[in-house]
Amino acid sequence: MKRLFIALCMATVAIFGGSRLNAQTIFDTGVPENLFRFGVRLGFNTSNLTNNYDKVMSGVEWKDNQWRGGFNAGFVVDINFRNFFAIQPGAFIYTRKNDYHLLYTDGHSLSAINGTQKANFLQIPILASLRLGVPQLAQVHIDCGPYFAWGWGGSNKYKKYDSSTGELVVTNGKQPYFGDSTFALSDRYDYGLKSGVGVMAMEHFYVGAHYQYGFRNVMKGNGQKGHNKMWTFSVGYNF
Repeated sequence: MKRLFIALCMATVAIFGGSRLNAQTIFDTGVPENLFRFGVRLGFNTSNLTNNYDKVMSGVEWKDNQWRGGFNAGFVVDINFRNFFAIQPGAFIYTRKNDYHLLYTDGHSLSAINGTQKANFLQIPILASLRLGVPQLAQVHIDCGPYFAWGWGGSNKYKKYDSSTGELVVTNGKQPYFGDSTFALSDRYDYGLKSGVGVMAMEHFYVGAHYQYGFRNVMKGNGQKGHNKMWTFSVGYNF
């Protein structure tokens, strides 16, 4: 019994001692060597745009929004307050793309629309970043914060299938992505929340994944409502 008691005491000391050491290693409260660190990022993304076409268009029987791929590139600046915490503003160029499909009826015949929307965005995120691990070896970054975006260019291409005349009529159309037309967006500006995780190895090499959702209704014409959403995956290098 005495030997068992001693063994349990030694195990308890080892567990709590190890936990303390691990906690200190993971949660490094030391002062970073550099207050500012500059980094570049490059990656791909998949994006979508919600819509309420089924509510503002009469006779809609079915709708579907599909994610499509794009690319992103930009830079970040780490403002390192402690080894475990930083504020990270940045600037990125994104290409966004998504598909939409509608099936609707006038009570006598079916019609359908298949469309693709794409545009370019300049985006500025400002993230709070919790960093766990040893900076000189590897750190896990847990990021969350607002983003602000401004869009330009792009288009809304669609193909309409109409059988109301008794024959199938196919119409191809193209409209500006930003504008006042029925299917185009009416606002270039967006803001929302960006969050995600990343891994930094040896203080230089980075890989990360983030999700962002737009809070602003970017489809304000004719009672339409829609919000941007996107997954981003990137690699990078910090100098």
